[in-house]
Amino acid sequence: MPDIPLLIAIAALAGAAFSARSVWQRRCVSRWPVATATVIDTELVELGSPVKNREGPDQERRYLARVHVVFRVDGREITSDNGRFDGAPTFTARGAAEAYLADYPPGLTLSIRHDPEAPSRTQFGSAGIPTRLIGLTLFLLGVAGFALFLSLR
Repeated sequence: MPDIPLLIAIAALAGAAFSARSVWQRRCVSRWPVATATVIDTELVELGSPVKNREGPDQERRYLARVHVVFRVDGREITSDNGRFDGAPTFTARGAAEAYLADYPPGLTLSIRHDPEAPSRTQFGSAGIPTRLIGLTLFLLGVAGFALFLSLR
């Protein structure tokens, strides 16, 4: 019979490792070079459709708000969008997605960060430390420690 607490500890450690990797990636983004980009287009994409489910409620529609930008790196023109690093934001209400896109009219200039190795991989907005991911990592480490404690008893 498998040792259940040991399996839980292994799974929690794996989750903590993936979460810590995401925190590390975010930390590295704050060191990426900053460029001035110009919004060239916005796009509202409807994801999925309502599905009637016998066991549960209707699934909500989601709206993906994509912002396309152009900027220059080392004399080259790079085209990118807000879905390359963090993923474009999704909304459950079409009006909320449209309001988000209204903040990015074509011609607007904004500061972005870009990956020096792959400039089309961009990050919009602040590159702060993701406190939720740090909390998740610490929680999973705690679960792993407690499960190991139970396993060794």
